[in-house]
Amino acid sequence: MTSRQPIVAILGHVDHGKTTLLDYIRTTKVASGEVGGITQSIGAYQAKFKGKLLTFIDTPGHAAFSQMRSRGASVADIVVLVVAADDSVKPQTIESIKHIKAAGVPYVVAINKIDKAEANVEVVKAELTQHEVFVEGYGGNTPFVLISGKTGKGVDSLLETILLLSELEELPYQEDIALSAPIIEAKLDPQKGTLVSAIIKAGTLKVGDQVATSSSICKVRALYNDLGVSVKLAKPGMPVQILGFTTLPGVGEVIVPGYLTSPLTINHVPSTIPSDPLAKHLNLIIKADTAGSLEALKGSFSSDVYLISSSTGDLTESDVLLAATTHSIILGFNVKVSSSVAKLAEAEGVTIKNHKIIYELLEYIEKKVLKIMEPSIDEDELGVSTVIKVFEINKDIIAGVKVDSGAICVGDTVHLKRGEVSKNAKIRSIRIGKDEVKKVEVGKECGIFLSPNLDVREKDVIIAYKKKIDDI
Repeated sequence: MTSRQPIVAILGHVDHGKTTLLDYIRTTKVASGEVGGITQSIGAYQAKFKGKLLTFIDTPGHAAFSQMRSRGASVADIVVLVVAADDSVKPQTIESIKHIKAAGVPYVVAINKIDKAEANVEVVKAELTQHEVFVEGYGGNTPFVLISGKTGKGVDSLLETILLLSELEELPYQEDIALSAPIIEAKLDPQKGTLVSAIIKAGTLKVGDQVATSSSICKVRALYNDLGVSVKLAKPGMPVQILGFTTLPGVGEVIVPGYLTSPLTINHVPSTIPSDPLAKHLNLIIKADTAGSLEALKGSFSSDVYLISSSTGDLTESDVLLAATTHSIILGFNVKVSSSVAKLAEAEGVTIKNHKIIYELLEYIEKKVLKIMEPSIDEDELGVSTVIKVFEINKDIIAGVKVDSGAICVGDTVHLKRGEVSKNAKIRSIRIGKDEVKKVEVGKECGIFLSPNLDVREKDVIIAYKKKIDDI
């Protein structure tokens, strides 16, 4: 093969027939012919026309295309701008035109619904010129096709135009170079974990590969094609779903070989995402009501803030679980927190702060960062250990720990930390195997009994300390 199949996005105003067009292509041109087997969640599918494959980004007005400018990833090779012949240019049409021009990708205008009595193709062409879209015959050379997504009329001509544009673009089939795969979907599945959908633009991806984006790393555990079938290898042009990312990467980030790339976003993403809740940093998960609010917030944080995840919409239980595993605070801006989410956050020891005024939210973050950066002025740290296993014997909770620094002793006062939440206790006894000991030093593992019997969980941090006594 010398040329790669094109990746096609379909944009346009609501109700102008984007979904109908995609459904028609899916029904008649999907490579396997098994429409019912398509995995909708992958966000893309392959169609076959005149012996050649095309990859369509599945959801009309897909988020991947909207975010590609800020993410620095070119997701689509070609765009189809759908304009209804009976409705002409509308606000989302204009927004789509701006996206297309900013991205600098070739496009074709599909004037849809030509079968309707109210259709007026000439009005559409004339109104497009007002937004510097000059189709053939109206002062320019932008190709256009008259179609009916409902009946299929003109759809073959549209696909021929897409193939022609892809030939003019000369999209090389590059299997033997470094992997480049923009992400089109990323979500947390309660059963499977982090699911990432991407399209291979260059190179190959196979099970077992170690890859990364600007904000996350992945050892590929499994790959699925657009029909939901498990595959061992994904080649250029293929849409694929990936299991194995450690954290949720952003839509539009690019998957490359190795461990980490330089950040492509305005997020202050660390070179590695620290898992140590005692380090001098603040992990955040941001949920905002609109994309504009989200971008304003992300651009206001200092480099001491590590943004684990950011998205629009109300808080979910998945957000809480992600915060618990990454020791993050959840910040909401004008979003809803359901009672079930609030209860889960309380159980997991996750802090949620929801604000309606942006400067109040930013003041809170500034105070949190200052507090974290302050040295402790009234405590001497004796030892730090991490809980690696929890046991229960006769209703006693035993924390199996590894001592990370210093030493821990029977009788020590300790902080039990989970994220931002801290509870106090004393070490009642320590055991190594069946033997009781008084002291355990750095690098060793042991089981400790606390008083009171706290709710201890894996990855909790136990800090032994003593109060400082002022010199007289």
